[in-house]
Amino acid sequence: MERENFYLLLELPCDPPETDAKVIEDAIAKKQSEWSRLRNHPTKGLHAQKCINLIPEIRRVMTDEALRAKEAEAAREISARDKQDKYPEIDRHIDILMGKGHITPEEVHKLSKVHGLDQGEIQGRIAARKNQKYNRVDQQITLRMAKGYLTESEVEQIAKRNSTKVDEVRKRVRCPIKKNGGDKNITPPRQLDRSLEKTIRDNLKLLNKSSLYDFLDLPESADLQTLQEAASQKKKQVARASKKDAVATANNTLAGHCMTLFKSNETRNAYDVSLARAKLAELDSDIDIAGINGKIRPEYYEILIQKAIEFGMEKHEAEQYIQDYCRRKKWSIEMAPKKRRRMLMTAGAAVAAVVLLVIAGMIVYNVQQDRARQAEFDRLISRMEDKSGPSEKIDLLEKFLQSHAGDENYTRFTDAVRKRIDKLAGRAAQLRYDETVDKIQPLEQQGKYEQAIERLDQYLQSDPPKKLADKARKKIADLENQIEKKNFQALEDLMISGSAKEKMQAIDRYLKKYPNGAHREAVRDMEADMSGEYYIYVNNALERCESDQDWKACADLCRDYLARYDNSYADQLKDRLTEYREKIRQTRRLAALKKKARQHGTDYDKAIDVYKDFLDAYPDSPLAEKAKSEISRLLEMKKDRKAQSTRQHFRSLLAQSSDRFTEKRQGVVTDSRTGLMWQLLDSAMAGKGQCLTYEEAGEYVENSETGGYTDWRLPTAEELAAIYKQPPYFPVMEEKWYWTADSYSSYSDGWRRIVDTIDNQPGSDWRVERRDSKQCGAVRAVREP
Repeated sequence: MERENFYLLLELPCDPPETDAKVIEDAIAKKQSEWSRLRNHPTKGLHAQKCINLIPEIRRVMTDEALRAKEAEAAREISARDKQDKYPEIDRHIDILMGKGHITPEEVHKLSKVHGLDQGEIQGRIAARKNQKYNRVDQQITLRMAKGYLTESEVEQIAKRNSTKVDEVRKRVRCPIKKNGGDKNITPPRQLDRSLEKTIRDNLKLLNKSSLYDFLDLPESADLQTLQEAASQKKKQVARASKKDAVATANNTLAGHCMTLFKSNETRNAYDVSLARAKLAELDSDIDIAGINGKIRPEYYEILIQKAIEFGMEKHEAEQYIQDYCRRKKWSIEMAPKKRRRMLMTAGAAVAAVVLLVIAGMIVYNVQQDRARQAEFDRLISRMEDKSGPSEKIDLLEKFLQSHAGDENYTRFTDAVRKRIDKLAGRAAQLRYDETVDKIQPLEQQGKYEQAIERLDQYLQSDPPKKLADKARKKIADLENQIEKKNFQALEDLMISGSAKEKMQAIDRYLKKYPNGAHREAVRDMEADMSGEYYIYVNNALERCESDQDWKACADLCRDYLARYDNSYADQLKDRLTEYREKIRQTRRLAALKKKARQHGTDYDKAIDVYKDFLDAYPDSPLAEKAKSEISRLLEMKKDRKAQSTRQHFRSLLAQSSDRFTEKRQGVVTDSRTGLMWQLLDSAMAGKGQCLTYEEAGEYVENSETGGYTDWRLPTAEELAAIYKQPPYFPVMEEKWYWTADSYSSYSDGWRRIVDTIDNQPGSDWRVERRDSKQCGAVRAVREP
């Protein structure tokens, strides 16, 4: 099944065609996304999958300039064909209005209104119909050119049949126009040789072209100068083509015939006559069906005559053509008795006259033509000898072959020319080989073997004869051996001064590049001799990767050594490799645990449970300490998160203190009444635990750096009472008591320190409660501004 056009599939403009690589790639990406979404669609899925499979081919075609141009041309043809199918009704209406020879602007306006199209598109359809009409006119003119002229009545008849003006038809006629009833004995036009017709027809068929006009992409009504210029341009275009195949040969042959046949009006008319007769192939197939039993019945004969007239022939032309065709087939034509007798008498006399003329003319003609061909060949050889180089001589000889391709009368001359071409081609090929060898000799002397090989590769791409190609390949093999020898010598030098790593890398590069090199065994011996030196390198490298805990790198070093050697060093590395593999396994396991814990996000309790479950299942695992470390880290994050939440809530409470307490620096609250600066969070809120002894409370304030300050201290009982017992009160989130700086020693069954404490319950009635310094409490640090 023919694939879809890529311009239409990607919805890219084709007239003019989109050529911007980025725009094309964006269109492919957009369509690929669309097709991917439709892959599982119940009705569109199959087509979407087919389009996805085409993406590599789409990119190949749309990024190649030549292929993209062909794709755009095909898209334009498809669009035009689709458009043609869309407008059959419009075309019928146009044909009706064109019956008088033209369409008025008012009629264009009415057509536009009736069909809902803009007038520009209607005008385009009118132009297309006119072109079709003129093509029919040209076809009918060409058919009537077989006799060498047209009559005035024929011109008028063509104009009338195609609803056009007589002057328009007259302008398109490419032969003389005779008055009605003029001389009937006008010399018939010159016709092409049958072999030349066959050559042209076969080559056109190979290129899928209908005529030489089609080959030059010109209409049959084109003037002679335009045809000559197009033929010359085509000849140059074919000559520049590097590919030599059947298509290239056909192009070359047809271009040569265009140069010859469109050289003058006489030769062009001869081709037009032959082309007109070639166009009767459609009628041939109808005749074959009518004469399927070896004879044509009268009613069939009349139908064939009518079809030929409809095709563009006159009645007498149609009769003569059908009779000649049946005669070649040895078929009989059944006619009414009177008509049959009249035709037999006329045909008998004509045949007798023709036979006598042909016999006499053939003798004289053949002799003259043979002499002319020999003279032409002699002139060719003389001109060839005057050329200096083989290429110029070959070009001249090939032009001769092109001019006489398929002409059996020139067979002995063309055979001789081909032999000369083969001989000259051999000389030219040898000359190109010698020139290439001369160019690479200085490169060899300078040791630039790679550049020399590149020159020889370029020579091989020119498709030289097999004998010379084999010599070039042998030369390349010799140069590659020189390169291998040069690289081996460099390796020997490196083995003296290089590091163990550099040596081994060089050995690996050599063996990879030259697996069957001449010095392969010597290099293997070098590798074997390095077993001890390379072990030392590996051992040192293992220390570094162990320090970095890069267990994969450690394992790779062990594997590399074990792949090279089987000795006592290797035995030691096998044990270490086992350890590294276990570490890699544990590392992956820890990574899996971390990934699982991360999936719980800020739910630290569930994340901690992941590690606790692991420790419960594998208490003796090598990962136990790391799991515990992760638990500790998560607990700290949990405390920090809780402290952050506490800060936010506490700040909202501060806002209710009527501006007495303000947070001017993060984590530090200033009492506008006393000027003292208090920590926003007490020790319990800050995540330091719910219980601090008096000694721990002192350490806490001494080590505190909240807000960037380092001079925090324990407050006095009066300072604490000032913020909790005098409104507006310092915010309270939960009931607790605080250590103060007021303490003294007391003896009761031993000395102990007693400390004054203050609770945080708001109210004007407050009292100091003395507590033992070993008890647990909280602290809210303070400092002077």
